[in-house]
Amino acid sequence: MQTRLKETRPQGTPLHPLKLYPMQDDAGRIDVPVHWQDTVEILLVCRGRLDLRVAGVPYTGQPGDVFYVNPRQLHGMQTPGPGCRYLAFVFPLSWLQFRHADEADEQYLKPLAEGVAQVETRLPPAAAEAAAALLKDAAALYGSGAPGAWLGIKADILQLYAGLYAAGLVGRSAAGGKQAETLLAIADYIRQHCAEPLTLAVLGRQFHMSPKYFSSYFQRHFYRSFSGYLTAVRLDVAKRLLQETDADIELVAQRAGFSASSYFIRTFRQAFGTTPGRYRRALEHRG
Repeated sequence: MQTRLKETRPQGTPLHPLKLYPMQDDAGRIDVPVHWQDTVEILLVCRGRLDLRVAGVPYTGQPGDVFYVNPRQLHGMQTPGPGCRYLAFVFPLSWLQFRHADEADEQYLKPLAEGVAQVETRLPPAAAEAAAALLKDAAALYGSGAPGAWLGIKADILQLYAGLYAAGLVGRSAAGGKQAETLLAIADYIRQHCAEPLTLAVLGRQFHMSPKYFSSYFQRHFYRSFSGYLTAVRLDVAKRLLQETDADIELVAQRAGFSASSYFIRTFRQAFGTTPGRYRRALEHRG
């Protein structure tokens, strides 16, 4: 597994290991380039359309759909336009395991935590409806500060797993092959070197392909052009820098790989419907 592509943002705290991300962008588009993490990620589509790719398989989500991303699965999300809203529940499976080993832990939670078992990515309608009700309840409790809120959240997630097993949606983990490792390596290399002048020729040399073949290979497996993917990665890096540092706009553009701050501002506005400066100020007011 390519560790450099791993999501490095802290997900929750020791006392509150589950982190809830309300993802919404009414002004522009949501574009989360492919990444992976050691935690589970469960997505509940609330409004609009969400396009996602999990372990190389494309899915289209509509309101009420629930998607399960197993630990260490490469995944990314996009919206075709404004108006999408979804909830992302991110947590380590160790949070659910028990100090006293019992059947619930040994037979059901431990195989998932060890990667021996995996949950199907797209939940079928009946299972999605049941899971959505539990996720909405957990979301209502999240951050409420109500007595017993976190006990209720944990109970909701455990009940969700009971439903997944009852519906036959948990099976043995599929082993990854050489192609999967190549795709992880390509995505990892782009993320790590996005501040450099990357081209098809550079990537082709790195992965022992001609520029033309690399272009078609990338399009076939990532379902988007190399240039489009590179721009999405650079914008994602820029958003993280705007959120987590006080670097000025010119430095953010440079660190994210944009050739000029004016080009960065124009590209950012086209993607998200606002300028980098306004985006940062909105974050400050929200905080």
